[in-house]
Amino acid sequence: MNTGITTDETVSPDAANVMKRLAETAISHERLPMLDIVFDKLSRMLTESFLHLVSTDVQVSLNDVDYTRFGDFISADAPRIIAVVRAEEWDNSFIIAIDTRLIFALSEMLMGGAPGNLDKDVGDGARTPTNIEMQIAKRIFTTVAERLGDAFASVAKVEFAIERLELNPQFAAIARLTSAAIDGDLSLSVAGVEGALKVIFPYTTLEPLKSSLQQMFVGERIGRDTTWENHFERAVMNTELTFEAILHQQNAALNEILNWKPGDTITFDASAESEVRLLCDGLEFFRGPMGRKNGRIAAQIEHMTMSEQAGEAESERA
Repeated sequence: MNTGITTDETVSPDAANVMKRLAETAISHERLPMLDIVFDKLSRMLTESFLHLVSTDVQVSLNDVDYTRFGDFISADAPRIIAVVRAEEWDNSFIIAIDTRLIFALSEMLMGGAPGNLDKDVGDGARTPTNIEMQIAKRIFTTVAERLGDAFASVAKVEFAIERLELNPQFAAIARLTSAAIDGDLSLSVAGVEGALKVIFPYTTLEPLKSSLQQMFVGERIGRDTTWENHFERAVMNTELTFEAILHQQNAALNEILNWKPGDTITFDASAESEVRLLCDGLEFFRGPMGRKNGRIAAQIEHMTMSEQAGEAESERA
């Protein structure tokens, strides 16, 4: 008898692998438009900074800002030097990676080498950097981190510091391999040597300023409009209100009220020291003693009952 129920045994191993791979590659993320502006500023700032650093033309261009997984960067086998960078204001870290051949080229030029006479090992970048080259690499990474902090100035004030340099990507794992990350991919060209500069931000690192990065342009204010706020404030301040002054209130039986006749005197249990209640639309705002000013009856405000009621309501909610 065919029940029409499919069991796990009917799913082929290939289909199961395909479903597993799809689940692993799905990336959930929110677009952060301001990051495109930050990386564009970084590319322009680095072009000028490298010019002053090595006294030759270094071209820096932004290729893409991609949303990927942190594991995709760790699994890449390209020879590169990796810097783990700390952002104290965000209490988190991110990664900057530069191809080793670029480090070799910049190192030779910083040590007096001519742009057209670079070491042949620069071409593949396969050898292990020397201790001197690692020290020069730290100087280069520091320059990149400083310019990146300047590029973030329009979004948030932050300073980046190099924690350590790594050659093995496994030792630079600062997030889960399946964690969502942002890959800022830049290209550098120095003296005919080209390579990649990557900035890898785990999503958790950018969480403190996510609302700012979600803006569509610099200076956008999410959820507020100062022009409307000022207009609303002026309209409220110019609004006219009518108050009722209640000198005294007392209860009386209905049969007593029905027996009232013209000329009867009604006695109130009030004195000259009794407070006057000032109401607007049935809500009591102020209270104070009655007196006279410029020949008219007046009331001096001593209690702001509306503010007191609002404070009591706030205390009850707390």
